[in-house]
Amino acid sequence: MRVFAFGSNGSGQLAIGHTEDVSTPTECLFTTPAPTDKITKISPCDPNERETSQTEETILRFRRLVLTDRVTAKDIDTFKCISATWEGSILVPSTADKVFVLGSTPKGELGLGKDLAATAPTQVLVEPGLTIPDFPPAGTTIVSVASGMGHTVAILSNGQVYGWGGSRKGQLGASLKEEKIVWSPAKVGGVPFFATGAVCGREFTVVIGKRAAGEFAVLGDEGNRWGIMDIPDSLRVSSGESGSGRKEYLDIGASWHGIYVHVSGHDSDFDIGSDSLNASAASATGSLIAWGRNDRGQLPPPNLPPLSEIGVGSEHVLTLLEDGSVATFGWGEHGNCGPNTDARGNVAGKYNLIPLPDDVPGARVVGVSAGCATSWLIVE
Repeated sequence: MRVFAFGSNGSGQLAIGHTEDVSTPTECLFTTPAPTDKITKISPCDPNERETSQTEETILRFRRLVLTDRVTAKDIDTFKCISATWEGSILVPSTADKVFVLGSTPKGELGLGKDLAATAPTQVLVEPGLTIPDFPPAGTTIVSVASGMGHTVAILSNGQVYGWGGSRKGQLGASLKEEKIVWSPAKVGGVPFFATGAVCGREFTVVIGKRAAGEFAVLGDEGNRWGIMDIPDSLRVSSGESGSGRKEYLDIGASWHGIYVHVSGHDSDFDIGSDSLNASAASATGSLIAWGRNDRGQLPPPNLPPLSEIGVGSEHVLTLLEDGSVATFGWGEHGNCGPNTDARGNVAGKYNLIPLPDDVPGARVVGVSAGCATSWLIVE
């Protein structure tokens, strides 16, 4: 497998050997030979563009992450779940039910408790090997983790959801909203089904249940500035279908201010259109229904072709189309939507096709991902 990236690179986050933004897919570099096994997930963190001091190291290539468990003194080098906040990383090992955290936790983003965050007035840097104490609860395992800019949720094997970090916008459910900051993992209420996964926006959370039953719940602010809580009627089962509720979906993604639902296109009763709060794109074989912020073209254009996979970033989207090509749209000021944007740096009301470089003949894209103004292609 090979990885190509393009977009914002001021902190070297693309792992391409320098710190300049690029608008065309550029192959990522590795400190050791690139992995040959399948790449299953990319969770780009969202670094602020602060200058690197002489005492800090800027890493310009991917390198293998190995943590030493402070309790057992054993090295941990494989992980089943990963996610990233603005300045932190959350990792669940393949061999143990622990949550390792790295980075900064001034507002509880890493779930380590209030006492740690209070030891410094600005920033707390967590040393490698630290785990969230007494989590997960006895008798449970962690199924998945997801993070927004300042909050994280963990899905447990018993279908329960736990969260920590910012909560004042309802992103951890109504019962934790008044706390404003949840310093340690707490049970998230208000999810009426057995949870299997989640995705996080900047200040909201989408909890996922059974995809075949169309189960998902949006936890967020009742103020509903960008219409995040307004789930489109086009996702509901039509009167002629058996059962009730929402349509089956294949995947869900979240940007900072939008939700994207990839549904199978076996029928043609979707509402197709676009406005500031709601947009959908439908086809005979694949559909993307989205709602939320659209001032920079973040919602899908009405002519988006059939797709097989989505990668949702902070304010832009990548789609792997069914013909194997890659399309992007949304805010692309840093080159993360390709070189062709409007005067504001947007790809709005249309999409860009992103080809691989000419010097990789015969290669094909098999997966896409996106972060904070960064775009990623998995290639074989």
